[in-house]
Amino acid sequence: MKMKLQADYRRAFKEADIRGIYPTEIDEELVYFVARAFVEEFGYKKIIVARDMRLSTPQLHEAFLKGASDSGASVVDVGMVHSPALYFASGTMNLPGVMITASHSPKEFNGMKLVHAQAIPLTEQSGLGKLRRRIEKGKFVDGKKRGTVSQKKILKAYQKFVLKSYKANKLKGIRIVADAGNGMAGVLLPLLQEKLPMKFEVMFPKFDGAFPNRGSDPTLLKHQKPLREKLKKGKYDFGVAFDGDSDRIAFLDENGKYINSAVIGALIAEQMLKKNSGAKIGYTMLTSRSYQEAIEAGGGKPVIARVGHAYIKETMRKKDVLFACEHSGHFYFKDYFFTDSVTFTLLSVLDCYAEAKASGKTFGEMMKPYLKYQQTEDVIVKVKDKKVALAKTEAFIKKMKPKNLKRFDGLVVDFGGVWGGVKPSVTEYALKVMFESSKKREAQAMQDKLIEYIKSIANSSH
Repeated sequence: MKMKLQADYRRAFKEADIRGIYPTEIDEELVYFVARAFVEEFGYKKIIVARDMRLSTPQLHEAFLKGASDSGASVVDVGMVHSPALYFASGTMNLPGVMITASHSPKEFNGMKLVHAQAIPLTEQSGLGKLRRRIEKGKFVDGKKRGTVSQKKILKAYQKFVLKSYKANKLKGIRIVADAGNGMAGVLLPLLQEKLPMKFEVMFPKFDGAFPNRGSDPTLLKHQKPLREKLKKGKYDFGVAFDGDSDRIAFLDENGKYINSAVIGALIAEQMLKKNSGAKIGYTMLTSRSYQEAIEAGGGKPVIARVGHAYIKETMRKKDVLFACEHSGHFYFKDYFFTDSVTFTLLSVLDCYAEAKASGKTFGEMMKPYLKYQQTEDVIVKVKDKKVALAKTEAFIKKMKPKNLKRFDGLVVDFGGVWGGVKPSVTEYALKVMFESSKKREAQAMQDKLIEYIKSIANSSH
């Protein structure tokens, strides 16, 4: 079969999703053949398709629908929803599916998150590599009976699922501000506003793939400025912000101070362990040490996983982990098909805060016991070869005589008063660097030193 793929299409195939710059790395042609490969490689007869609001999404959505139906699959188009709604549909309907999105990436990107039935994500090892190889071989069967495309509304069923048995009366009197960031939280927040007896003020609810008000990643301080200013001016209990496909959530206290996601994870883990004594709780090499300490203090069993949503979900399934979180604002729940749910996260935090508020505490005061350490903002350093750069960085760190250095999903290093990690990025040709200490300046100094070194060897290929 003749195909005219973009020269840079291989760059779009990441370890845990397909994502690249449109239209040089990902375009309609590639998406069409990914859809065909997905259906034919796994023999799927019926699949779910969902999408976000990015500027290039309508044409990529049409290309995927055409590719899947040309390969004979019946397609259930659930429309424009946030990524966790796709996971809900896959889990409850027991069907494979795709979310057309570039998640938290900048506006020029687009991509696809592919899942098997029960919202099990495809990775390079569990399917993405097979799809790429099938596309490169042009291995497709033509002449099949074309599949059908039908539309299905899932948001009311989703709303019922996430709010079932939730006792919401305790939320009366709570006032929060939510920054939708012109993304898919614009779909989610009205569903919560309709049912929860609290005051939501929503910023930037209008869908706009150009992200005119802030960048898509809500965990970056520069993207929190509008929400921070809003919190400082108004009388709110706390604020939340979401990324483009609304599978990440960031929390800011009543004064606009960002609360590290792993610290929020510590709060939730402690709450869950009161009802699930001895449960396994997942963490990664980049989550704050305060999170691991909270798991142990609550009688839980910390379980380490590789950074990245697909790897955390895989570890959770294999080891029956109840809850996990990442520093990047992803929170995972066994009761949500082992996937990320910003809604479960928000509800869990609201539970804790309602109790704290009743005892006279602010959001910041509730979080204070967990804020023992200061973590740097993770920095991505572009490199030519991730393996070479990591090996050279390891040798450099060894010369600094750390207290402990081990390889797991990159380099996990402990200098005593400062600790952190250097890991290969899952989505970019880059290394990610983050450090932590009880003193922010010490963590920052160590991060700066390693970033300077990595930049000096960034173009090495041997």
